[in-house]
Amino acid sequence: MRPFLSDNCLSCHCQTTTKGGLNLETPELMLKGGDSGAAIDPKKGSESLMLQAAAHQDDDLVMPPRDNKSKAKNLTSEQLGLLKLWIDQGAKASPKRDRVVEWQPLAQSLAAIFAVAVTPDGQFAACARENRIFIYHVPSGRLVDSEIAHHDQVNSLAFSPDGTLMASGGYREVKLWRHMPITGKPAQPLNAPAESSKLARVDGKTLVLLNAEGKQVGQVDHGDSIVAYAVRADGQRFVTAGGNFAKLWSADGKQIAELRGNRYAREVAGERDRDLQVAAGNVTYRNDAVEAAKKALQASQDRVKKSTEAIAPKEQDVTAKQKALADAKTAKAAADQALATAETDLKTAEKKLQDAAAKAAQLAASAADAIKGTATVDANKLATDAAAALQDAAKARTERDQREAQRKQAADKIEPAGKQVTAAEEAAKNAETAKHVAETELSLAKVEEQKNEVSVTEASAAVKTAEAEKKKAEEVLQAAQQAATAAEQPIRAVAFSPDGTTVATAGDDHLIHTWSAENGAAFDVLKGHDAAVTSLAFVPGGELISATADGAVLAWNLAPEWKLERTIGTGNAGSPLTDRVNAVAFSPDGKQLATGSGEPSRGGELKLWDVASGQLVRDFPKAHSDAVLSLEFSPDGKFLASGAADKMARVTEVATGKVVRNFEGHTHHVLGVTWSADGRTLATAGADGMVKVWDFTTGDRKKNIEGYDKEVTAVRFVGATANLVTSSGDNKVRLVALDGKEVRVFPEVADFMESAAVSADGKTVVAGGQDSVLRIWNSTDGGKLATFAPEKK
Repeated sequence: MRPFLSDNCLSCHCQTTTKGGLNLETPELMLKGGDSGAAIDPKKGSESLMLQAAAHQDDDLVMPPRDNKSKAKNLTSEQLGLLKLWIDQGAKASPKRDRVVEWQPLAQSLAAIFAVAVTPDGQFAACARENRIFIYHVPSGRLVDSEIAHHDQVNSLAFSPDGTLMASGGYREVKLWRHMPITGKPAQPLNAPAESSKLARVDGKTLVLLNAEGKQVGQVDHGDSIVAYAVRADGQRFVTAGGNFAKLWSADGKQIAELRGNRYAREVAGERDRDLQVAAGNVTYRNDAVEAAKKALQASQDRVKKSTEAIAPKEQDVTAKQKALADAKTAKAAADQALATAETDLKTAEKKLQDAAAKAAQLAASAADAIKGTATVDANKLATDAAAALQDAAKARTERDQREAQRKQAADKIEPAGKQVTAAEEAAKNAETAKHVAETELSLAKVEEQKNEVSVTEASAAVKTAEAEKKKAEEVLQAAQQAATAAEQPIRAVAFSPDGTTVATAGDDHLIHTWSAENGAAFDVLKGHDAAVTSLAFVPGGELISATADGAVLAWNLAPEWKLERTIGTGNAGSPLTDRVNAVAFSPDGKQLATGSGEPSRGGELKLWDVASGQLVRDFPKAHSDAVLSLEFSPDGKFLASGAADKMARVTEVATGKVVRNFEGHTHHVLGVTWSADGRTLATAGADGMVKVWDFTTGDRKKNIEGYDKEVTAVRFVGATANLVTSSGDNKVRLVALDGKEVRVFPEVADFMESAAVSADGKTVVAGGQDSVLRIWNSTDGGKLATFAPEKK
């Protein structure tokens, strides 16, 4: 059943996409169901929603939907029958079986370079072609090691901070490769070769160059008394030694390089110099923060002042409005009282009118009866009384009319008085509200002022801390520079290797230094002697013999060697690593290794391993919803940045596993992540042809760097600078500034570039792509250092 469920159901009902809250990947999840309830009812196939939906028995649950984007098809009658039978039989899961991986020969197309790495000192560069890793010595331009590393293609490479370990990621496994130190072994002394003396002779500070007949053909001034010299077998290079330095010369007597001091001491000084650059940048950053905090404080103080000044007018307005309200209420009360009085007077007048009218009517009736003779009273008197009563009634009517007019006048004043009260109440309420708003604004302004006062204090304290760190960095740099200078000890012996690629020097520092015989680039520093080295000689096989004044003699095999030290994971279904390991990254202290992998579209896997033991230190479950493609630790090692196929870049706190930043904005896979040296800026590269620059401290996006025609496959900060190296599918490796300005395009790139890396000192850039050529440049001027094509099969 699994095949037709995968084809027609799981695209919408799986771990990463649970439409309707339903996941159909296991019987347990089917039984758990979704928004409409359980999908299956074991042993009751006909009553199960899953079968009803698949058989289109319910118009509201037709699955798969018509015209669906997943192109899922309706189940056939045979498939529906099989589904019903499975449910009727109890809907039990099939026995779990580990899938046996059957490895096939790798396709020729995988010869492309998908991963590159370079040691922090730029001495070694590595690339992956197919399932092999290739390690090159950059200064000499030689391939020094090539290994079949994994069954599947190698997806990721990384060197440890000290350059002695390399991690390679393959299918469900990671391998750690150790750079074996060169050690001297006790040997028998050799007589120094005499051939060099036939081609030159020393005259104090001058080396006189001779031809095969012993005639002078030139001379060079060493600048100090020459104590040793050597001539390369082809006669195209010679070296002089005297004082604290040696000089490499071309056959025509031009100085190529001055060889002095200890490479490692200089590199330490370089590291301390970069630390100082970061520290100086922190001081600037903190000073800017102080200025920003002071501006914010001044703004809040202005706000407090303005808010304070606004209170008094508001209070005065409230007092005035409250007085106006009281006056309006008094006027309304007076109007009410006047109306009540008028109504009482009107009622009295109405009663008086009624009484007068009744009396007049009665007297008039009596007078009429007397006139008719039906009454025994005086008719004249009655008539006179009736006339008087009519006059009284007329007067009462007039008074009544006056009282009604007065009542009307009083009533007409009621509505305006009421409106005046309402308006006064509204005005008083508005004045109170305005006063409350002003008081609230003042309260908020004071809170902001206090907050900004704290910010200024904290920012000022941070400046002092940054300045102290800068001062310390200056002292450490000065000590490192002094140590580098102190390492420039007198040189007593020199020698060229038989193949002419290496020149060795040694002397009072008890060390042997190897250099490029072509350009004088430093190779290595060999430790093993306890006294000044007085003689050097290469034997025909390439082994170097060194001797000291106390008679100690050591033999050195100078060929670099890398050996497999440890494998993490098993490379099969039982491995703790899921699918391809697309990214590996060492922590700044080199003690931990982060791996990024995951089953595509199913979930991203992020794990942390102990380098010394290979044991799992921490698992970051559900770090991403799709495969992790890129990783990098923050400079302080506290955070781990990751990019994935879910279009997200995230930063995880290593100690807690908490995701502290989510950077959303890419519209395609996030293929690269990189930190600035100060740890405040993060850059991400996407398959959407975009580099995004983020402020880690705030989580805000600072810049979109555009101009790429295809996927940006890698991004790396260059040393302690604000520049980035990017590789992309538009056949370019670029050096760009954070403002998006293109500094340079590195030359001689002819194909889709898959990966790029930069040495810690920012001097060496390596990149590889579809044409399987590893290219190496000097980042300072863009000059080509080396090009390594694949081996011919």
